[in-house]
Amino acid sequence: MNLSKKIIIVTIAIIFNVLVGFAQSNNYAKPDWGAYTSEGGFIYAHVNQWPKDGKLVIDRAIKPREARLVSDPSKKLKIKLIDGNLTVLLPKNEPDVEVPIIKIQLIPNDDWANLKRYKKANMALKSTREKENRVVFMGNSITERWVDFHPEFFTENNYVGRGISGQTSSQMLLRFKQDVINLNPVAVVIHAGTNDIAGNRGLITVPEIADNIFSMAELAKANNIKVILASVLPASSYSWSPSIEPIEKISELNTLIEAYAKKHNIVYLDYYSKMVNDEKGLIKAYGRDTVHPNIEGYAIMEPLVIKAIRKALKK
Repeated sequence: MNLSKKIIIVTIAIIFNVLVGFAQSNNYAKPDWGAYTSEGGFIYAHVNQWPKDGKLVIDRAIKPREARLVSDPSKKLKIKLIDGNLTVLLPKNEPDVEVPIIKIQLIPNDDWANLKRYKKANMALKSTREKENRVVFMGNSITERWVDFHPEFFTENNYVGRGISGQTSSQMLLRFKQDVINLNPVAVVIHAGTNDIAGNRGLITVPEIADNIFSMAELAKANNIKVILASVLPASSYSWSPSIEPIEKISELNTLIEAYAKKHNIVYLDYYSKMVNDEKGLIKAYGRDTVHPNIEGYAIMEPLVIKAIRKALKK
């Protein structure tokens, strides 16, 4: 194949790849051997000029897990640092394709538990002297929106909101040390479970959800932090998971939480019975939807949590 023909084919191939859905990456310097495109968790190296020594130098900003030739995915290519260069070791012979493409799987860099969400706020909080009687609220969007709806309730009572929308008990457990223990509170209010039931992070059983919640309680107690375990709020459905029927699972989880609290001399905070309607859903006047409280709903919850915290601090 002559050079001019190959250039034409290469150009057409690259344009075609972009048109069929490969998003050109702007995060990496354009290499002299070809181009990068990206899709999902992969980088695709389009090798227009096959290196004679079989060493393909790629951008050091790329965090590769593994690399394979698209034309021969059965063989994994070695990736090494050679003289400070991140290098993919290619086969000696160039594949008999129009444009060889190396598919590079990236190391996931998503912050699964959202550990960075409150990193700066935690640092600022730890630098203050107002630690006496600090109480942390660990939770999901219900807790997060509570701070948004009524910030004075938190600032005036030295309460600290550490809710993250959409989070499950598994994610909360992972960030419990930095978002609760490291803040040196006297007490923590743990409110978790509804997003697990909604299947936000995949299938999980009710006893497994309960175990995550109990693990957070045990971590708190081991660090001399008083624990308040809150019931899951009533919910008849989830708009983002319409196939889920949560009523019975919420009831089962609340039963497990209440029994654990009683057995371990922990305060159980019963939001559920004060906010449930005759159909075992959230009372319409207290909710923005079937799951999340409105300002009237939080007005019901506030005296309940204040009472529970006071009770916990006397134990």
